[in-house]
Amino acid sequence: MTMKRLFLPLILLILAFSATACAEKTTTTAGLDYEDFDYIEDYDEVFNRREGTYIVYLYSESCFNCGEIKRDVLAFADSYTDRAMFFFNVDNATAELQNAFLTTLGRTQVGTPSLILIKDNGFSTTASSRYFFSGASAVLSILTDLEKGTYQYWS
Repeated sequence: MTMKRLFLPLILLILAFSATACAEKTTTTAGLDYEDFDYIEDYDEVFNRREGTYIVYLYSESCFNCGEIKRDVLAFADSYTDRAMFFFNVDNATAELQNAFLTTLGRTQVGTPSLILIKDNGFSTTASSRYFFSGASAVLSILTDLEKGTYQYWS
């Protein structure tokens, strides 16, 4: 009987901690998710937004790195007011439209996470390193520069 009394509080504490830890991992910034922001449905919509100069974030629900930086990207989108930002889940995209998109980018495949800066409704393949960022660290780095207003090619 004494052993049960000793282990019961310990087990309850472990269960409470486990439930809290699981809940923390699945929440996003202030309860936000991708769908709470402007959204692009398919590849043919990436370069034709009415804003002219804007940001497109490409992600995949199955992408580990996308999940790792999701909170940071959503926090940026929630607070950044200089330009419009659109989210694009490439999992739901049409394969037939992908080739024209990749040609415009000067790429051979779509990688996630990626960030594209669209300037004046266009994308220059000759200056793609200034406006296309692929990989978690590159995306986070450019978001930091944009947030601080220190990115020199974005006006």
